Amino acid sequence: MNFDLMRLAAAMLVVVSHTFPLSGAEPLRIRGVEDLGALGVSIFFVISGYLVTASYLRDPKSYLVKRILRIEPGLIASLVVTVVLLAFVTTAPAAEYWPAAAMYVVRNALLYPATYELPGVFAAAPLAGVVNGVLWTLRLEFTFYVVLMLIRARPALVYALAAGCGVVWLAMTLATPGWAGEQLTRIAYLGARNGLLFFAGAAFQFVRWRPPLWLGGVSVVAFPLIGPLALPTAVLGLARPGKLPADLSYGIYIYAFPIQQWLAVEGRLNLVTAVLSVVPFAVASWFLVERPAMKLKPGPRPAW
Repeated sequence: MNFDLMRLAAAMLVVVSHTFPLSGAEPLRIRGVEDLGALGVSIFFVISGYLVTASYLRDPKSYLVKRILRIEPGLIASLVVTVVLLAFVTTAPAAEYWPAAAMYVVRNALLYPATYELPGVFAAAPLAGVVNGVLWTLRLEFTFYVVLMLIRARPALVYALAAGCGVVWLAMTLATPGWAGEQLTRIAYLGARNGLLFFAGAAFQFVRWRPPLWLGGVSVVAFPLIGPLALPTAVLGLARPGKLPADLSYGIYIYAFPIQQWLAVEGRLNLVTAVLSVVPFAVASWFLVERPAMKLKPGPRPAW
């Protein structure tokens, strides 16, 4: 399974996971993490840490430009498409909606002052008012990109960050079972867990040791018992060379949530409608926005 296919599977895990709470049903719980969505996001962070570290080592000068070209064009396009389409369903007057829509695009494109609401949109949904609940992960992802650049991808500092995040995550897992109840503990927990996975992926890039296939399989079996600690060796051990003709994972990830919210309001949200509705947007995102933007990346390209 190559990294493109792994990312596609991870994006689909997020779609499947969100379908339950967004339709008003109980979330689908699994052992190891909270749900399938958390597993999908965790897989993304391992792959990201491994690959972007390789990108930095190949060409530190163009690293940040490459990261921006990978995230921002598709994100900005999705934000614009979202506010234009939701203008047809909002219950708010145009004079209220469009200024807020403009700020929604700007704030979320800047990543850090993210906002999740638009006037008169999805008020009747089971998860009322939230337009796109996955945007926080992009902010966290970009933060890790910047941290890696600021420490100049020094191996010792990467190892220290992975260990530090692991200690915080483990301590909060044992001592703060209600971490999701408060914003600060939720930020700390998710930052530590995903930081552990990102910097563990980066660490494997430094040691230039790919876990063997058997260890990847053993790690999958161990995941329900030790959770995220098993994911770096599971993901990298199962990964094999190759690429898909189209990488739809990012498009699926950034478009699925608002589409699922709309389907939920219409009473039509299920696994089939969610997947069938998001794939055309992901295809358009890849061929019209993401792939052309990636061709603008400077510097050398990876072999796979």
